[in-house]
Amino acid sequence: RSPMMISNYTFCGCFILLGIATVSVSGFQFGPSKATTRHRGHVGKNLLILRGGDGVDTQDEETLIKFYTLKGGMCPYAARTWITLLELGLPFETIEVSREDKDDWYLDINPRGKVPALVNTKDGSVVYESAICDEYLSDLARDLEDGPSIGGAYLKLMPVNPAERASLRLLNDHVDNTLSPAQFTLLMNKDEEKDIELIQKLEEALAFLEESLVAKGGPYLMGKDFSLADVHVLPFFLRLTITLDHYKGYKLSEENFPNLLRWFDICSKRESVKPSAKSREEIIEVYDRFIKVDYAFGGLNKNKK
Repeated sequence: RSPMMISNYTFCGCFILLGIATVSVSGFQFGPSKATTRHRGHVGKNLLILRGGDGVDTQDEETLIKFYTLKGGMCPYAARTWITLLELGLPFETIEVSREDKDDWYLDINPRGKVPALVNTKDGSVVYESAICDEYLSDLARDLEDGPSIGGAYLKLMPVNPAERASLRLLNDHVDNTLSPAQFTLLMNKDEEKDIELIQKLEEALAFLEESLVAKGGPYLMGKDFSLADVHVLPFFLRLTITLDHYKGYKLSEENFPNLLRWFDICSKRESVKPSAKSREEIIEVYDRFIKVDYAFGGLNKNKK
């Protein structure tokens, strides 16, 4: 298959198009198997790794959530939900979608063909789209807790106050509709004279997060508590710092973004974040392929008309 087949995949929303026997998409290998890993709801405690084809039921009675992601855990969208699951301590089973499926089995779970997706094994609920998955898990964890106390400002990664909940969602909307397009448009720009303008747009988008940290008092985006606002941006911020340094020679300055850089350092040390964090080498290996084919990143690369 030609490498240009990559253009048929929407970046880490993440589309899984069918009809190709085996193809490697920027490190995402769609091969002849799927894998499962189980967690008891404690960070880093893998119970079992099983491999098998379709129809192999590997669920046990302790599994509450089936978490569908791409092989290798390289998708930043799915990383959001992975962090959320670990942070909340919910028992889950990871299923790596790593095969072309002639029976379209995955489209029965998510008709959009993307990861992440969740299946609640107790009531059959199916949820997809990372932000929706994460809020669902937050609500589920709250409902499952015996006699939940609403004494604090936060409960299960979400604010209690309606205005604060709206504020968190607006931060996430900013990441999706302002920061991410600025990030990937700069990364994929081939006109060096335009880089200065694109860096300015990126820094304006980043300044919004810096200002939120100042206004809320930090160390997290919504204040003293780690929340879904932090989860939402973390996987993309990791890729931003690595790829823009590598391909554009751009680094966030301590002078302009002291709180944002400190926030990233603090978040990166959380046990729930470490499993989904990828090394510089892993990220560059993936993005080399995106750069080679002038990838559109699902419309985030605004150089592509």
